[in-house]
Amino acid sequence: MFMKLFSQLLLLPASLCLLAPAAVEAGGGDHKGHHDHHNSHMNMGDSYPSTMFMGKTTFVLGGVDGVSDSGMGGMGGMGGMSTSEEKDGTVFHYDTKLMFMTSFTGQDMLKTAVRIGNFGMMEPFGMMGEARLNTAFSSSDSLELHKAYYQFPVGDDIQVTFGPKLRQDDLLGVWPSAYPGDGVLFVLNQAGANDTYSKKMGAGAAITWSHDKLFASALFVSEDASNSAIGFLTDEGKDHMTTQLAWVDEKFTLALAYTQADNGNTDDSPDVNDYSSYGISGSYQFGDDYSLSAGIGWKNPENEDRPDTAMNKVEDGNTWSVGFLWNDAFVEGNKFGFAIGTAETHRDDAGYDDPLAWEAFYDFMVNDSVTVTPAIFVIEQDAKEDVNGALVKTTFKF
Repeated sequence: MFMKLFSQLLLLPASLCLLAPAAVEAGGGDHKGHHDHHNSHMNMGDSYPSTMFMGKTTFVLGGVDGVSDSGMGGMGGMGGMSTSEEKDGTVFHYDTKLMFMTSFTGQDMLKTAVRIGNFGMMEPFGMMGEARLNTAFSSSDSLELHKAYYQFPVGDDIQVTFGPKLRQDDLLGVWPSAYPGDGVLFVLNQAGANDTYSKKMGAGAAITWSHDKLFASALFVSEDASNSAIGFLTDEGKDHMTTQLAWVDEKFTLALAYTQADNGNTDDSPDVNDYSSYGISGSYQFGDDYSLSAGIGWKNPENEDRPDTAMNKVEDGNTWSVGFLWNDAFVEGNKFGFAIGTAETHRDDAGYDDPLAWEAFYDFMVNDSVTVTPAIFVIEQDAKEDVNGALVKTTFKF
């Protein structure tokens, strides 16, 4: 099924390239990610307040092989025996983001983003799926407020960010990877230190100090801040605190980070989401077109499972990833990317299969606003079938 699906999907970029220029001509401005916020200010004219609008719609057509749902047999089953439903159908999903950035002084920024998508939460490509994609968003076709936060400078060296709805990486002074955030798999887009850079969402605040090439950030994200019965920064709340120290040079970036996550655990029981973690991540630019990004992370649960067996997952672990990006690959404006790393937090248990994930993609730049991206990937996890996948992603920026 995998090879058949991939061969069919490879035929799509050419046809999409012929159709897309007629469909989208507007926009095409600079759609750089939020990771540049630490060294740039709004530039939207001389009168304030000023608002800039950007939008992005992504279509994903693809499928996977190796994912199934297991359950008890019903009327068509064999007397209550377990049955399995394969999730290997070809699917067509979309994700749309509408982003508004307002500056009141020319130095600050209020970011508001609304988002809508039809990825099923538990489907293979969904936010809790076996092959979660970076672009996956589950809102059941309903428009939702995705982010709302405010950034402002204090003097020349300090930036403060806070808001009721944001993501961990919105608060960091530096994102320590040159591998693109619009790659394929979510698990390969966490700078190698997946537990440290967990990208949790909630309310949060951060302060970043910068001087020349040195950046230092301290932040927290609270998943339960909107819950009046729990609140944020309480014993019962799911809070994530991160500190980061980074050096950003013309050719390379290197960052050290530490995260403490408590998951609202108040009884000191073993909890896979109650941990401290460390990460070392960075990137290096080779000339104008090539970059290599790599990272490694270590996770230490507050309380481990006892006894320590292969079935018990609350124990020390580590993650890593390496990503290669080639800009202007074969054709100016196109990109080739390849990444490999752990598919889950690796545990040092006898009989435990090493988890591994890899992906490869190629961006066809149709014009400044439209990109078509065929991709393949494989995910290997302990005690599970290998997940093989192929997709074509079409991105419209406006």
